[in-house]
Amino acid sequence: MDIEPPAALVGAYAALPSLRADRERFYEALTGRGIADGLEIPYRDGLGEDAAWLAAQMRGRFTRSVITLIPGTMERVGASGTFGLASADPDGRKAAIGFLREARTAAEELNQLTGEQSVSVLHIHTAPSTTAVAEMFARSLDEIAASEPAAGAWSTRLVLEHCDAHAPGVPGEKRFLSLDAEIPLAREARIKIAVNWGRSAIEAQDPGRPLAQITRLASEGLLEGVMFSGAGPSANAYGGPWADAHLPLTEDEPTSLMDADEVRRCLRAAEGALSYAGAKIQVPGDATVDERLAMVDRVMRLLPARGPGAVAGRA
Repeated sequence: MDIEPPAALVGAYAALPSLRADRERFYEALTGRGIADGLEIPYRDGLGEDAAWLAAQMRGRFTRSVITLIPGTMERVGASGTFGLASADPDGRKAAIGFLREARTAAEELNQLTGEQSVSVLHIHTAPSTTAVAEMFARSLDEIAASEPAAGAWSTRLVLEHCDAHAPGVPGEKRFLSLDAEIPLAREARIKIAVNWGRSAIEAQDPGRPLAQITRLASEGLLEGVMFSGAGPSANAYGGPWADAHLPLTEDEPTSLMDADEVRRCLRAAEGALSYAGAKIQVPGDATVDERLAMVDRVMRLLPARGPGAVAGRA
């Protein structure tokens, strides 16, 4: 029996040009050149663009996309220190539940605007930084489930995105719960887990950590997706050492520890377990649209071929 390849997602917001006309060209080329069939879309205070314009970019192009709550989550964690679904502070946890509901409603509205299943997944997280409590995250998910409308009313599902865990002696970036803590939470809530390559590498300042976590989650039947976003130990044009700076492949940024062989190893470990996989990378600020697309495609062509529309040579 053939296994359907994972949806190919691009976190386009990390590589978008600044001008709207160039952004439209970028989105058009992602599907026109067979680079992607879905997006990872950031959620802060809404979807960032005029909703009708974003829907027009997605309609007929991008399906099975993901909305990630991490940008808005980190803004709120930075402002209060107590915001998060795993917060021990009642107000911080209540605010995070409300934020998730807002994002889910926005996803539904986007799907209605496109008239398609444009967004299928929301990435949620075990914030806040350093003080997250597993029991509070479980309580938040219970409260969300209890207050939701009848089964089938939502067209999206929740996926827990693992980010770098709080560890003594490691500065980290997100500093949420460990994978050891998240696995039983996900299993109890009957949701799966996504891995971001760079954030897992940052967690232990170890480029072998993403592969180990992907292998573990796949073996336990809990792996949903993998996004390839690089990281490295040296300062570079995109950020400082071990920053969550979405570095491209090593061939485009020598300080990045994410090379083609490592991407392939991770994909082999995840084979048959993924619903989606993709790339979220930064590009030089002065890069042309074609240069941006080429850098993204160097990651995406490493993914499994998706059929007749896939880029030739992707393997």
